[in-house]
Amino acid sequence: VKNWVTCRGVMSTKYKYTGLTEAEVKASIKKHGENTLPEPEVETFWEKLMENFEDPLIKILCVALVITVVLAVLGYAEWFEGVGIALAVFLATFVATYSEFKNETSFRELQQKASTSETMVFRDGKITRVLVTGVVVGDHVLLQAGDKIPADGPLIAGSLGVSQASLTGEPEAIRKRFTDQRDLETTDTSNPHFVFRGALVEEGEGVMLVNKIGAETVYGAIIKDVSEADERESPLTVKLSNLADSISTIGYVGAAAIFFSFLFKQFFMDQGYSLTNTWAYLQHWQVALHDTVTALILAIIIIVVAVPEGLPMMIAIVLALNMQKLLDQKVLVRRLLGIETAGSLNILFTDKTGTITHGHLEAHAFVTAQGNSYDTIQKIPKSLKDILTFSIKHSTASHVSSDGKVIGGNSSDKAFLSFLDSADLKTDENVLREDEILFSSVLKFAASTVSVDAATKDKLPDLFSEKNLATIFKGAPEKLLPNCTSRFSEDGKLVKLTESEKKAISDKVDLLSRTGIRVISIAASYDPLPQNSSSLILSPKMMRSSKGSGEKNEQDTMQEDLGKAEDLVSKDLHLIGLIGLRDEIRKESKPAIELTKKAGIQVVMITGDKKETAISIAREVGLLPQALNAADESSDSKLPQGSVLESDDIRNLSDAELQALIPNVAVIARALPTDKSRLIQVCQKLNLVVGMTGDGVNDAAALHRADIGFAMGMTGTEMAKEASDIVIMDDNFNSITKSILYGRTIFRSIRKFIIFQSTINVASTLLVFLGPFLGFDFPLTLIQLLWVNLVMDTLAALAFGGEPALKSYMLASPISRSEAIISPYMWSSIITNGLFIAGFSIVFLVNDYFPPLFVRDGQLSNDAFLTGFFAFFIFITSINAFNVRTEKINILDNITNNRGFLIVLAIIFIVQIVFTIIGGKFLRTIPLTANEWIFLIGLSFVIIPWDMMRKFVIVPFLPLSLQDTTESEEDEGKQKSD
Repeated sequence: VKNWVTCRGVMSTKYKYTGLTEAEVKASIKKHGENTLPEPEVETFWEKLMENFEDPLIKILCVALVITVVLAVLGYAEWFEGVGIALAVFLATFVATYSEFKNETSFRELQQKASTSETMVFRDGKITRVLVTGVVVGDHVLLQAGDKIPADGPLIAGSLGVSQASLTGEPEAIRKRFTDQRDLETTDTSNPHFVFRGALVEEGEGVMLVNKIGAETVYGAIIKDVSEADERESPLTVKLSNLADSISTIGYVGAAAIFFSFLFKQFFMDQGYSLTNTWAYLQHWQVALHDTVTALILAIIIIVVAVPEGLPMMIAIVLALNMQKLLDQKVLVRRLLGIETAGSLNILFTDKTGTITHGHLEAHAFVTAQGNSYDTIQKIPKSLKDILTFSIKHSTASHVSSDGKVIGGNSSDKAFLSFLDSADLKTDENVLREDEILFSSVLKFAASTVSVDAATKDKLPDLFSEKNLATIFKGAPEKLLPNCTSRFSEDGKLVKLTESEKKAISDKVDLLSRTGIRVISIAASYDPLPQNSSSLILSPKMMRSSKGSGEKNEQDTMQEDLGKAEDLVSKDLHLIGLIGLRDEIRKESKPAIELTKKAGIQVVMITGDKKETAISIAREVGLLPQALNAADESSDSKLPQGSVLESDDIRNLSDAELQALIPNVAVIARALPTDKSRLIQVCQKLNLVVGMTGDGVNDAAALHRADIGFAMGMTGTEMAKEASDIVIMDDNFNSITKSILYGRTIFRSIRKFIIFQSTINVASTLLVFLGPFLGFDFPLTLIQLLWVNLVMDTLAALAFGGEPALKSYMLASPISRSEAIISPYMWSSIITNGLFIAGFSIVFLVNDYFPPLFVRDGQLSNDAFLTGFFAFFIFITSINAFNVRTEKINILDNITNNRGFLIVLAIIFIVQIVFTIIGGKFLRTIPLTANEWIFLIGLSFVIIPWDMMRKFVIVPFLPLSLQDTTESEEDEGKQKSD
């Protein structure tokens, strides 16, 4: 079967099942299918294309197309005008459709790769690692702490503490016990004998029998619902929609104005305002109809000019270009507009584990009972090392494969075993595990009673009782240390533990805890565990005991249960030592967080750690200020009020109270999944753009509700990725920072393009409107305007889409959600340059100086003159792109970081010259001479000194808050951007 992974025999398992044979696996697949989740309905390329035709702007173009075709049939328009509009519609829809389709295809490929996680099953009498998708109905699956359950089915052996928060939203673990009812089927998540796909094994070990897989699981049903949920509108979507509505309204008003004003000119002005002449004019109805159709064509041209048909295409191109750049940097953008939203973030809630840290525990040091610290096991004196090695190796839920690889168990067990010598891991001893208590977050300890042969006892004489028994305890120091009466010296001898030594050890524990290290004590006892201790069942009530809620009799029951659990710890423990575990912080995290904070984004770390540990880590990565002395390292006593909150604090605060504290919050400790959604809702009420990271199924709701959801690509569940906007493929906070930077770069590129295109629209609209009154019915034809608005805009999109992602952009404040997409600075550029281009173009058309420059066969050539005007209009608007790309006087600033800009501008000029030569009747052009080209190109540079004057005269008078200061700060950040 293709989903099988290379088999590795696993030692030390206490469960013996034959499992399925390869033939039975194939038969099960044939009957029940594979363990694949239902994929969300994916639109085909054709369906996406049809959906894009629902765009109001595209509908307007389609109406214009129909009218033009009708006019062409009636002989009042050229056929190629309809072809031009059809081409515009095709380009505007096809580019967006292709980008979205390609992006979604990339995500599906990522999801396919992500489905390669593995689980352990019994096959042919051995434990075999198989892909989760390779689990079939009838499989016996070995479940251990830290495992995600791969399917639904009854637990037929063992006992588990299972978190079903991903399915129910309830954070409390639920105890699952084995049953003999192998045909049990249920969707009731509270059933104590049935486990469900997507749930996490927090503690214990057991074997489940698979009877539901894939879409038939409860998890499969949930993921289908989430994937079909409606998507949120991004801030940019809202801004662009408002912009399109405004421009469309202006276009309609302008179209009506040009229609009636042209008819007024033809019917009255040209007739000398004489009703008699007007009546005579109307008698020639063919002429009157022709002029009416001409007015209608001019109105259509106004709509075509005013509607930003190039904008959707530009956004699709820019997002697609930058999406590929981000993919190369381990960031996959699921929703095209999601990347821009990242650039608008005001507040980012980020998980600590796996994002700020590496996400796995490592043994930081071993501390002996005498207070000596060793960072590697090889440095520990041999006698004590042998005692520690045996105690860890035979009190863990993890297994060791034949090649020495640690399999299963929780993160602490894996860290313990990884601390040991690999050679010792492969050594097999004659040890029998008599009884055990699995680790519980409530008990805060685990214990295993083992018996050994005489040879093993002789090697470690003080570890075992006269009956060759020892009980190994691992747990929180506050649980075990009070019961320790003796300790192992560094030469392996058992000596009395004094109260002063206990005090020194406690101080050492406090010191390590303040630095973010999790301390686990290891001790041994000659006393075996009480009979039936392994059947201790923690009820949901008991596991909620720390909440302090419920009725009196319920509290009494819980306290009674906890009291019984405390009695399981021997009163005569022999302390072996302490092991410090730490989830190491990524080296990139601190500088990345500092950069994000400089960007004006509030970063809040969310963790399940206790407050003291969370504060220590937050200080280390720069989320909280450094403590002035060691005693305050893990304390919030000198921090601003509300900078560190716990889940209980959030739950006890009203929305208004929480809103007041939000600006100060830097850390959420002891956090629950439900806290994330609450925090998002509260922040969104403050009109903030909210980002949220997540990896679990229980994070899906928060990821979906946030303005921008970042799912983890390595550790994230399929549901979390489906609910997200962006997938961080390396689970690194630094990659989130990159997405913010590119989001800001994209937003600036879009704004630059809007200035560029809107300036053209203002100029061309004025020309079309005023042309008939100046003696030019069509100074620019419909095809020429489509050329200006679409073909050139497409190339301009490539030019602005290649703008570099400068780190100086991270020195500016986030763009407010309510801020209009066109800023006052942009209006100053659009209006002044649009009026200048239109005014200079009118001068070109009516001034007697220019026509004599275009002579053919000794006579003025109107065709050459209009061709020259068309080329000049293209050139002057293209040269304006230099003004648009920077707010600085130096229009070549950072131009070397976007060489594509110069290449695209050169292509625009070359294409314009070539198409002018071959355009003929289609573009209403004829070839021009070399001198004419040189004159037109040189004349088009007049826009540069004009815009410099604008930057000197107008921009300084804009309120400072309305200026884009990013460029002025760019010099400061330029060195950092390299």
